[in-house]
Amino acid sequence: METCFLLTGKPRVGKSKAIKRIIQQIGPEYFGGFYTEEIRNSTNRTGFNCITLKGETVCIASVDSESSVRVGRYGIDIDAFENIALKAVNLSLNTKKITVIDEIGFMQMLSAPFETMIHEVISSSKHIILGTICVDSHPSIDKIKELSGIIPYHLSEENREVITERINFSYFLFCEHHYSSWFYRILFRDYRHNHKFDRIKTR
Repeated sequence: METCFLLTGKPRVGKSKAIKRIIQQIGPEYFGGFYTEEIRNSTNRTGFNCITLKGETVCIASVDSESSVRVGRYGIDIDAFENIALKAVNLSLNTKKITVIDEIGFMQMLSAPFETMIHEVISSSKHIILGTICVDSHPSIDKIKELSGIIPYHLSEENREVITERINFSYFLFCEHHYSSWFYRILFRDYRHNHKFDRIKTR
C-alpha cells in the first residue's frame, strides 16, 4: 500500500491549508514534521518561514537576505532550513504516525541532505508521509515524483474537500490493515460513521 500522499497544484490553491485541516481532523497528536508559510507585509510576500509542528519557527528565505544563494528574488538560508527541517522530520519518523513535509520545492532542493532524506523515506515505505510538492518541473523534484509508493493529488479549488476526505480515509484504512490495536479499529469505525465516504470517488 502506498504510504506517501503528496499534494500538488498551482501556488496559493490551498495545499498547506488542506494539510492543516487533515491534521486537525485526524488529530494533531499523530503528526510531526514541518510546513512552510509565507511572510508578508501589508502588500507583498517578503519571504518564507519553516515551522515545525512543535511550534518552532525560522526564516529560511527573505527578499532582504544577503545570501548569495537565490531563488528568484529571495535569499535562501540553507543552514537554517536544514537545522530545523531535518531535525523535525527525523524526530517525527521516530515518534509520530504521520510525518508532514511541506514542501518539496525549489528552495528545499538546494539542500542535498534534505533531498537524500526524501528519497530514503519515500523508498522505504515504512512511514506515512503527508506533504506538498512543487507542480513545476525541476530535475530533482521530477525524480521524486517518479518514485513508487507515492499517491499524487492535484489540488484545485473545486476538489479540495474531496481530496481532504480521501486522504483521511486512506490513513484510517491503512491503520485498519496494519494495526490490530482495538484503538485504531474503533477510531476508524467512528470516522467512517461520521463521514460520507460513498461520495468519494477513486483517483
